Amino acid sequence: MLALAAVMSMTAQVRELPAPSFQGGMPMNEVMAKRHSVREFDPNREISDSTLGQLLWMAVGINRPDAEPGRFGVPANRCNPTALNWQEIRVFVFDRNGVWEYLPKEHALSLAKEGDHRALIAGTKEFAQDFVLNAPMSIVFVGDMTKLPEDDRTQAMVLVDAGIACENLNLACVSEGIATVPRATMDTAGISKLRVNGFFRWMEKMSRV
Repeated sequence: MLALAAVMSMTAQVRELPAPSFQGGMPMNEVMAKRHSVREFDPNREISDSTLGQLLWMAVGINRPDAEPGRFGVPANRCNPTALNWQEIRVFVFDRNGVWEYLPKEHALSLAKEGDHRALIAGTKEFAQDFVLNAPMSIVFVGDMTKLPEDDRTQAMVLVDAGIACENLNLACVSEGIATVPRATMDTAGISKLRVNGFFRWMEKMSRV
């Protein structure tokens, strides 16, 4: 979950983000020394499109655009490694205006669902972390298992891949001066009911386990 405040226009279904920077940023040793979780957020802080795009690119973006297709016909070109280069981790941004999916190839945000659904990220009626409601934006990582085997090992690897992408984001936030805390508590059943392109099916499955 990220403490971001981004003003998103609902007039366009796809929002292009400024090109990310491949150089510069905070030195890695300093990033590691400063990494820590934050649970107090400024809901009025606004983050520029370039900063938001930089965070998403560092999490799951394409860092080798000229890479050739690999063993399974897909270029190994992401900032986040995945098992067998599945590239199954997809990223959704929840803000006051809607739910947006990050498109790595286009480096853009696609409007997936209108409306403010951030309360679903705070938790359920039985248990919630209310400090999340002060964050104007949350970023959710979801494993797309529609083309993967449905076995325990595959699910375990997808969870590992999601954790890698999440840590990429945590470190990116440190570099960009953004407060963040990684979380797993959320209303998975409620999120699955959003039916974002039929994509939260695995979350629905998880909520019934």
